[in-house]
Amino acid sequence: MLTVTELKKSEDGHWRSENLEVFPGAIAEGSILWVDAEDPTEAEMQQVRKRFALDFNLKEFEEPSLRSRIEEVEDQINCFIRYPDSDKFVSDTKSTWIALTVSDKWLVSVHKGRSDITCEIYKKISTHGYSALSLAPSTDILLYILLDLILNECFSVSDLVHERLQSLSQEAAGRFRQGPKDTDRRSLGPEISKSREQVLSLRQSLGPLREVVGRITRGEFFIISSATLTRFEDLYDRTISLIDVVDTHREEIQDIVDIIINAQTLTTNNIIRILTIISAIFLPLTLIAGIYGTDFGNGFTLPGSTSNYGFYVMVIVMIGVALALIAVFRRKGWL
Repeated sequence: MLTVTELKKSEDGHWRSENLEVFPGAIAEGSILWVDAEDPTEAEMQQVRKRFALDFNLKEFEEPSLRSRIEEVEDQINCFIRYPDSDKFVSDTKSTWIALTVSDKWLVSVHKGRSDITCEIYKKISTHGYSALSLAPSTDILLYILLDLILNECFSVSDLVHERLQSLSQEAAGRFRQGPKDTDRRSLGPEISKSREQVLSLRQSLGPLREVVGRITRGEFFIISSATLTRFEDLYDRTISLIDVVDTHREEIQDIVDIIINAQTLTTNNIIRILTIISAIFLPLTLIAGIYGTDFGNGFTLPGSTSNYGFYVMVIVMIGVALALIAVFRRKGWL
């Protein structure tokens, strides 16, 4: 589906959008043209190619290995951005993409499926919810708004990942308060592995995006005016700060792994401590039972073996020894 929008400045100083049914023959002075292609058909792409002399390859955009990039071809900027989808990233670690071609008077965006980014732009234009919209309409400002909203989407995904890691961290810490009999606990291994994959995917998306914004900030493209460069510099700083946040997510995952390892070590140590105490209690009892179970042959009688109460005395002594050891262990804090 093609959406052709003419953007121009209204009398109140803000941008105003007007949807067009067909491509205009010429773009009026003081206005720009934005063509948004959502799941375009081959016939629609032919119209775009013919009107703007473009060379879009939709099959190339579908390649998962294609990274974000930007390049200048003659008097145009070709920009491809792959970024995480906040609706599907946390559950399926899926990313989406948008391809942009920018000229001095028009911008063409192509994407698969509904894009929250483009919808948000229309919303902000109608509500004047963007400070950049107070400037004269230009394609470099529109490119800045698109990249800024994409970065906002990445921040939202980062917040979702952080919430997931916080939940895992609390669950892992709770295992210190759970005893070894708690067998209904779920394994955190798959959850940690999925979170690690999400953080890695987010980091791989932000690296090329930083390169794209960095090249714009360095003034490599003549379409980007010097007045707009300061906005892209702020955008670059935000990209760097988000990468730092994502790097802290990796540290959070390692902290969760350390917590789980420590919890498992603590549980193992507790089990070994209990078994050691049991062994220490039964060691003297085994010694007493071993001595009285020794057969020295005729002529030698163990003390108490000829008494009718000898066995009961031995049992009482063994119980007394066991209780004494338990009392000692409790006083030392081992039980």
